[in-house]
Amino acid sequence: MWLITPVGFFSVVQKPGDKLKGTLTLRSRVRGDLTALKQHYLPGLGPIQESHHTDYRFRAVAPRAEVSAAMARMVDGLDYSNFKSEVGKTQGHKRANLYHKVWDVLYHLQTDPEFVEKEPVAENYGGVVISGGRKVLLREPTKHYGGYAWTFAKTEAKAGESPRDAAVRAVREKTGYDAEIRISVPGAFKGTASTTCYYVMDAKHPPTKPNWQTAGLRWVNFDDARDLIRQSPNAEGRDRDLAILDAAEQVASAIPYKEHPNVQPEDWQELKAMPERQAVLYPKLCFNTDEMVKIRRGFFPTVMEQK
Repeated sequence: MWLITPVGFFSVVQKPGDKLKGTLTLRSRVRGDLTALKQHYLPGLGPIQESHHTDYRFRAVAPRAEVSAAMARMVDGLDYSNFKSEVGKTQGHKRANLYHKVWDVLYHLQTDPEFVEKEPVAENYGGVVISGGRKVLLREPTKHYGGYAWTFAKTEAKAGESPRDAAVRAVREKTGYDAEIRISVPGAFKGTASTTCYYVMDAKHPPTKPNWQTAGLRWVNFDDARDLIRQSPNAEGRDRDLAILDAAEQVASAIPYKEHPNVQPEDWQELKAMPERQAVLYPKLCFNTDEMVKIRRGFFPTVMEQK
């Protein structure tokens, strides 16, 4: 992993010895970069070693957990709007100009058609909708069409429709939820008659009524979702859906908690309806756009300290 920061440029790797010791090796082309990193963010960095026979002249080792904490401190202390200008202040304009050349080369990722992210190719596209409380949305096909007891929403893309748009439409039509894609589920999953690519999605509440192809909906945890999927008599489709669920659970774990999906009413086991007698309050509070996004997303505690 490369890190280009206002205090230096680093290459972070796990050498064979690091795996056994729980450490990471941080390499740099300039000794001062590692010195600054140790001084400002990573006090647990070990002695700096120098070699004229390696790709990176300078290197040092630090515990993996302390490297993670150092990165978190960098993010928490970030207060600049332009990275190259900040480098100019901390490391001088010569270093800032060098980083600008790196920026200029990497700009080709955005403009060169050879580097454009390729959309997945399959007959169908669908979504695995996950809530802020780590529950999965399953749908019951009408008359258990295709031999599915409980499954995920999917559909074939229309002419000119992108895979992402088709997947979002599938979720909207077959569950009633307006969904947003958060991350792709790697691979294409083969069912009885076609292959399908899936995305992990975040749903907005409340939903509308799903179309006639869906008889029922359930929000369940991952273990209960597996039990429901196993009820499908279609063996090939059942195994496919279980593989999709496992893959979706794995990629969803990469989403930081601070960016968790919207909390759904089904996340709360003892949620009760509001009493008939109510009072209207007029708090003198103002929230900006980013704060309103967090408020709408909701909060779901996962440990006792948050409760």
